[in-house]
Amino acid sequence: MRRLAVLVLLAAVAGCGGSDSKAAYSSKDVKAAYYKATDEGAGARAFQDYWVDDEFHSHANFVPREALETCPLMQRANAPSYAANAITPKAGQPVSEFVVGPALDTDVRTPSITQGALVFGTTAIAGAGMDAVGNAMAKCPAQYEVRGGPSPILGTYSVSARPFESDGWKGVVQQIAHTSQFDDVYYEDAAHVVVQRANVILYLDVTHRKIARMPR
Repeated sequence: MRRLAVLVLLAAVAGCGGSDSKAAYSSKDVKAAYYKATDEGAGARAFQDYWVDDEFHSHANFVPREALETCPLMQRANAPSYAANAITPKAGQPVSEFVVGPALDTDVRTPSITQGALVFGTTAIAGAGMDAVGNAMAKCPAQYEVRGGPSPILGTYSVSARPFESDGWKGVVQQIAHTSQFDDVYYEDAAHVVVQRANVILYLDVTHRKIARMPR
């Protein structure tokens, strides 16, 4: 999963980086660089992709479009210490989210990939925003439980983080393992990547979910 997250990230930022990179990027530049189902070539039929409605916000895990998630579902968690579930960097303009995922609901092997970004007026403002995000992600507890809310979000969350750097993009990678056992055994493995270069902060979520029936 970690390897896949890195490979997808490199594909996503290729249009914004490289030796001919600019000093500043627009929302149009970022959208053009998003990883798409067609990038799978001959395997593209196994995937579907779509733009997320800018007016849509998850009620189970509310994160405003202009904010960046730093500790998933912490607002609902029973944890040994408190950390913000998301923070809003100053003066960031959100870029519409784009999702690439399996074409079939029965496909339990292919992860879902969510991409988004914030564009800032200057590199300095973007850098300050990335510093704030990185500091907030570092405060996320290593393990906590969510006991209230819709059944898909209940369970134990184990979170680890490490620095990430590639081709001038710098930031943090979080690995999130979410397990929940009720009538079914639920397992979710996610890589949450947040990186900054020039006036852009990119974020990428690569999520693999699996539900296995318990023996009767």
